[in-house]
Amino acid sequence: MGRALLSAFIHDLLDLIASPQNSPRMKPYSYEQQELVANLQILDALVDDAEWKTFFAEGGGGGGNARDVKDWLNELQHALYHLEDLLLRIVNPPKSLLSYGRRFFVSVVLRKTKNQHVDDMVKLKIHDTIKILEALVTRKDLLGLTAAGATSREKPLQQQGWWPPSPAVLHSYLDGTFPKQCFVGRDDEIKSVLGKLSSATEEDGKHVKVINIVGKDGAGKTALSGVIYDSDNVTQLFERKAWITVPPKATVNTVAKKILEELKAAFSLGDSFDELMEKLAAELAGRKFLLVLDDIMVEDDGLHKLIASFESAAARGSALILTSTPHDDNPELFMIPASHVVLLDSLSTKNMGSIFSAHASSRQMNRPKLQKVAAQAGYEIIRNLGNLPLAARMIGSLVQDKLSVNKWVEMSRLLDAGDDIDVNLHPIPLFLALCYLDLPAQIKWCFAYLSLFPKGYQFKQTEVVLLWMAQGFLNMNTSGDKSMEDIADEYFGYLVMRSLLQPCSSGSGVSFTMHNLVHDLATYAFGESFNHHLSYSEDIEDFPEQSIVENRRTLRTILPLSLSLEQALTKFDIKLLEFVVKQLNPRVFRVLSLSRHYVTDLPASIGRLKHLCYLNISYTAIKTLPDSICDLLNLQELITTGCSSLKSLPERISNLVNLRHLDVRHSGLQEMPLGMHKLTSLRTLTDFVVSADGPGLADLAELSNLKTLSISKLQNVACAKDPSDAKLFKKILDDLMLQWGNGNGNKWRAMEVLENLKPHKDLKKLTLEYYDGARFPIWLGDPSYRALQLVILRHCGDCNSLPTLGMLPFLKDLFIEGFTQVSSIGAEFSGEVKPSWKPFQSLESLQFRDMFQWRVWNILEGIEFPRLIKLYIIRCPKLVGYLPKQHVSLQKLEIIGCSNLVPPLPIVDVTCKVLVHESNEILMTSVARSSEGTLYSKDLHEIFLGSSSKFTITNPRCEIEEISLERSLETESLDSPSIPDSTMIQDLKEASTKMLSDQVKDDIPKGKVDILSTPHPDTLETMAPVKIENLSNQDSDDQRSSFEVLKVSTVSQLKSLPPTLHSLKIEGCESLEVLPDDLLAGLTALSEFYLISCSSLTSLPSLGSVITLYIRNCRRLENLSSLASRKQLAFLRHLSIGSSCDSLTTLTLDLFPELKILCIWDCPNLQSFCVTKEIKGYLSSLESLEIRDCPKLTSFPEGGLLAPNLASIFLSNCENIKELPKPMTTLTSLKTLFLHRCPKLECLPFGGLPSSLTLLSIVHCDKLVPQRSWRLHTLESLNRFELEGGCMGIESFPEENLLPCNINSLRISTMQSLKKLNQKGFQHLNALHTLEIHCCDMLRSFPDQGLPSS
Repeated sequence: MGRALLSAFIHDLLDLIASPQNSPRMKPYSYEQQELVANLQILDALVDDAEWKTFFAEGGGGGGNARDVKDWLNELQHALYHLEDLLLRIVNPPKSLLSYGRRFFVSVVLRKTKNQHVDDMVKLKIHDTIKILEALVTRKDLLGLTAAGATSREKPLQQQGWWPPSPAVLHSYLDGTFPKQCFVGRDDEIKSVLGKLSSATEEDGKHVKVINIVGKDGAGKTALSGVIYDSDNVTQLFERKAWITVPPKATVNTVAKKILEELKAAFSLGDSFDELMEKLAAELAGRKFLLVLDDIMVEDDGLHKLIASFESAAARGSALILTSTPHDDNPELFMIPASHVVLLDSLSTKNMGSIFSAHASSRQMNRPKLQKVAAQAGYEIIRNLGNLPLAARMIGSLVQDKLSVNKWVEMSRLLDAGDDIDVNLHPIPLFLALCYLDLPAQIKWCFAYLSLFPKGYQFKQTEVVLLWMAQGFLNMNTSGDKSMEDIADEYFGYLVMRSLLQPCSSGSGVSFTMHNLVHDLATYAFGESFNHHLSYSEDIEDFPEQSIVENRRTLRTILPLSLSLEQALTKFDIKLLEFVVKQLNPRVFRVLSLSRHYVTDLPASIGRLKHLCYLNISYTAIKTLPDSICDLLNLQELITTGCSSLKSLPERISNLVNLRHLDVRHSGLQEMPLGMHKLTSLRTLTDFVVSADGPGLADLAELSNLKTLSISKLQNVACAKDPSDAKLFKKILDDLMLQWGNGNGNKWRAMEVLENLKPHKDLKKLTLEYYDGARFPIWLGDPSYRALQLVILRHCGDCNSLPTLGMLPFLKDLFIEGFTQVSSIGAEFSGEVKPSWKPFQSLESLQFRDMFQWRVWNILEGIEFPRLIKLYIIRCPKLVGYLPKQHVSLQKLEIIGCSNLVPPLPIVDVTCKVLVHESNEILMTSVARSSEGTLYSKDLHEIFLGSSSKFTITNPRCEIEEISLERSLETESLDSPSIPDSTMIQDLKEASTKMLSDQVKDDIPKGKVDILSTPHPDTLETMAPVKIENLSNQDSDDQRSSFEVLKVSTVSQLKSLPPTLHSLKIEGCESLEVLPDDLLAGLTALSEFYLISCSSLTSLPSLGSVITLYIRNCRRLENLSSLASRKQLAFLRHLSIGSSCDSLTTLTLDLFPELKILCIWDCPNLQSFCVTKEIKGYLSSLESLEIRDCPKLTSFPEGGLLAPNLASIFLSNCENIKELPKPMTTLTSLKTLFLHRCPKLECLPFGGLPSSLTLLSIVHCDKLVPQRSWRLHTLESLNRFELEGGCMGIESFPEENLLPCNINSLRISTMQSLKKLNQKGFQHLNALHTLEIHCCDMLRSFPDQGLPSS
């Protein structure tokens, strides 16, 4: 456990008293000094036990005195604050040097007291404080406090053991490596709410559904609502959605304003309730709308009127989802009358275990020792958590870095002891108390300070870091290699890793918030510090002058907070501000924010706040800053963002030598003051304005600590060589923005200026705006910029070509806007394609906007954008086509305002969300969404029942008839172009390549599984289906002439299906239990049958001529072998079973003699494969076998797989499989073998692998260690080998003669013990041309004689 929060404060005071620099000034107080030190040391020994007792009860009465102990700590805290103030009367702050990382500032300059009376008064007050401290010490026995042994300040966290760097923690959290929300155990609730949302009518006759999700804090109400809100089905059901987190104590007017703000509707702060309701009704009128009010606790009657207004204005089918917590005294206090109520009960122990394991499993948990710990103590921990999802997440996050068995056992014991705690006397749940107590003292201060933000408030990391710095919460960095910002980032990342902070996406990037219970914990920990730090919500209350006056002598923070993202300016009396500034104690006051207040001037008296570290006047009407602001020698952060009336900074600003962050974005600055080069502590300068008369770029040369820099008005540079004086190439910048004026500049000078502004190679983000040059310098796009991840190029109107950016090895995000002269994009953009390197290997997001002359995108062969996730093409009216052919990785494709762009669109995965509007009509009609998610085409012989498409069309002239289960049987013809089944690609995603690495996809045997085949040129395909086998032109065109759209109301009417039907898909029919056995009779052309998400279906109909059977999310479907006639399975060629057939325990393979592809995933009870008769070659047609997520699978048929044509085996997440089919050498056609996450798989079959094998991929098979007995060196066809994870204890790889000489690609990843590459293992690999090594943290050396020349 960490030391108590107050221990850090006590040690700061002890350091101040004992500081050698202060000894002359403290000499007259020698007696007082001794008494203070003695009492503080005693109290330091007591505070750990005291903090513990505020959370834990001992015996029967320990919980009863928890409040008394908390009162004792609050009194001590107040005394320490008072003592700090007294000591700072004796010791002055430094004139030029800021003491680094302290809560106060150690004096290096001593003053002479002009009035002896002042010293006497201070001495008297110190005596009073000593008496208070002595009284607190005396009460220790009464409270049962036990003194600890030797106490000292905690070591810096980096010296306490495992400490991951904060950027890595945040990145891994946001990209999914760390779990965000492990959401399990609520399937029934999700289905219930989704069913209610999709139902046509309400039983009470109302056309708007009101759904109330009720549960205690931590039960997962918000998480459940979020899953529903973000689901694709819900997105398709509603025209608009809005999510409102309701602030505590919010009035109904506040809620109404937040709704209007979310809808981007205009309103005034002074609008009455009726006016707000009128505007809300106008915004909702006639629209099918979903509104979520999260954590609703509004008690006035207006809430019912607001809901009534919503119900009367929104269109039929709209819905309102409320989440609420029952009140302890009156459970129905916040229960809004609802048509559907969901009560969240506790989770099962199994589901709790899933959440706990997901958060407890970090990279450290891969160690066998910790896996043993989880087995021994994990269950006991889970059993004592009380079945609350939040508890499992928090405790799982807590133990992820506990490497000792004893610590896990102790955690279980403490949780078990919680049964003796009286919850009425204990304000904080036990699991949260443990999470807090484990934090180091310095992080406890940082965490507790966050309670100043109200519940539901979303804050930025930068905002928090600056406040922590201003308060001096950051630990002294004795080694000197880390800045305060670096330490703060680590603290912040630690809180995220511990799940005390939750990331949440917003329109302005990633924000963070705290769960309500976690906020209660922070509030409790902060104690009486609220008397010293004042925050208030501008949305709810006015400037709290009374609170400021009452606490003026001890106040350290004034922090207004706006819950709205775009809050209008709050009126403010300038006389009141001057009065407040004069009331504040200049020795202790640290943070002043006037953000969004209507302030035009700051009083000159602000210069008296000598210890002020943080001044935020953003989005105010400030016109000038007083000269006295330059007397704030301890100022670290000055924020004037959005002060458009501010034209200049004070001339003496160079006095602020401790200024670290100067944020002047979007202000009206015309030039910089002289002396900017003296601000050598600056790390952030968001706008250096170049002017004819102001300082030049040479002033930046001395600012060696800069990390974020923006330079504007570069058209004013007098000499093109001046930028080289800035010496940007020597600054290790993270973020650089270069901006020219929005006008006609000198093109040649602009090109020289940019050439001379070449930054350091460690740059991470680059932005260029309004660049006047005709071309870009060579350094932009140089592959040596390996750290560069984000490039933004905006409004470079004179450039007729793009820079060569494809060779930047780690570029992830690229934004290009306003290149109005570019007509073609081709090789100059991507760079040269080489065998060893392909452009844009790391690119994840690509945006083109306002490219008004762009006509052609010439994508060279070999450019694949393998990791592209988001592609936006906005307002490119002349672009005619030639988009990338396929993007398997793409998750979002958005095309807006492209009037000449014609199909085909890129081939994408079924999970990709595609939005096309304000574009070519032919293109838009090829992408459509109906209200039931049912797509039809006159050229496609397929019927889809259900909701799966994510395609959207917004052209009102293009109408797609709705398929409604309420309407009678009708027949109509559509003229829309061909739209193939967008979800047929699912059987690729879930059958062949989802878990394959990018390097091995090309090895899927051609002609066996055609991955994302190119669409036929005569069809306008938005997304091509997966072709399980190559079809001849005759096969693909057979009987595909015209098609009739059927509207059905009952399943029985499916008997009227046209005989030419080729493919039938039934999806999302949750209540469907039985299909008529003769449903498919007479459909002689039917070859494909899809059953998806029919959770009540128990049996299959006779399959007739079907050769492709795809079953997903049909859990109750009976075992296939129990069908009345097995003959109907004899003709199957392709079989996929996923998340279905829960009764299936054994799959009899000889039921499928013609089967070519077998894919099985998430069959939780499947234990084995078997055969009922011995027929040689019983699987002679099988070409591809994939088995995933079958935890009980243990064996293959005895005698192995007699499958001479089997080309690919993919085995993943089968945790109990111990051996492969044996022998393997009989699989004479096997090309690819993937063994992923099979922890009990120990060895390969005797005799080794077949000689035909070309690719072997082993991922996290902990017991499967490559060795020469596998005889890999004899496999003449093997040219690719992948090894990831496992292999614990292997320090050298590969073993001599382990791999065949024909290996040309070797990938090694996550081998935690690997220290060196074995020279002898590489010496014969003369064909090797690609070697990839990832996440091998212990690797220190390559072969002494180098790698093979190949």
